[in-house]
Amino acid sequence: MFKTMMIIGTLLAMGFSLVSGTKKGVDEVMTIEHDGRTRQTIIHLPPEIKDEKLPVVLVFHGLFGNGNYTKNTYGITEVADKEGFISVYPEGTGPLNSVFLSWNSGFCCGYAMENNVDDVSYIYELIVEIINSYPVDETRVYLVGLSNGGMLAYRLVSCYPELFAACAIVSSSPAGGTDENAIVMIDPPDRGVPLIVFHGMKDPIIPFEGGFSSSSEANGMYFPPVEESVEFWATKMGASTVQETQHENGLVILKEYTGKDERSLVHFYMITDGDHTWPGREKGLDALNSSSEATIKASEMIWEFFRDKSLR
Repeated sequence: MFKTMMIIGTLLAMGFSLVSGTKKGVDEVMTIEHDGRTRQTIIHLPPEIKDEKLPVVLVFHGLFGNGNYTKNTYGITEVADKEGFISVYPEGTGPLNSVFLSWNSGFCCGYAMENNVDDVSYIYELIVEIINSYPVDETRVYLVGLSNGGMLAYRLVSCYPELFAACAIVSSSPAGGTDENAIVMIDPPDRGVPLIVFHGMKDPIIPFEGGFSSSSEANGMYFPPVEESVEFWATKMGASTVQETQHENGLVILKEYTGKDERSLVHFYMITDGDHTWPGREKGLDALNSSSEATIKASEMIWEFFRDKSLR
């Protein structure tokens, strides 16, 4: 399949420049022709790159988001610069260029689902291209997804559990349908993938207790209770032992699921006054709309969870 790469910044031989450490905090844009569509992804390189292979974190935007907004507001970019990993910001598809974008999770949402866009095979191809083009530690590829992007992350873990060292889900669900009798659940993988999940208990878009979304963009989508979905995934991945603790004077409840091996691990953070947003987010419109008093910062916590996870 024909591919092109458009580089923002100094046009040097890619492999040599990265390994030798001459790239300093550069954003690069990779374009891939997939199923007749030109797909764009922002690749953010940390300020200092040494003679070593780097972890990669792919971050998927929510419904109607895009890669640039995700890179600039979720907080993963700042953590990547500090910790020295490559952060990747793919874009979904939509009727317009780089706006009103969505991902096809199999049950949601928008343009991508309505047009049966094969986002799973696209992301697989993207990962292969990134591994071939950058000094990537193939045992440390991670996924992060918000809302509709979290649904895609669930799908990728379901389809390719052998590829990912860990996954983070924010304000999302692996299941939904037109009503409670028509729920589609993304199948959990038959092997464990460490999972960290954040969800606000006052989320009106994907209701914590289950129910119809308040979002007109979700077209009357019904979601099952989030806690039930997370527990279903944890159990299927072999994490059956549960320990619950409270933090920040009860504002945050953590359920830790452990099981048969070190990859059967799920950390589920429930923010009692949290809504449909990224915990601890300081930039972007979503941050201004959040009313939660919890102080946990999802971006830092995600990397802390990822840091020691690998496929080795």
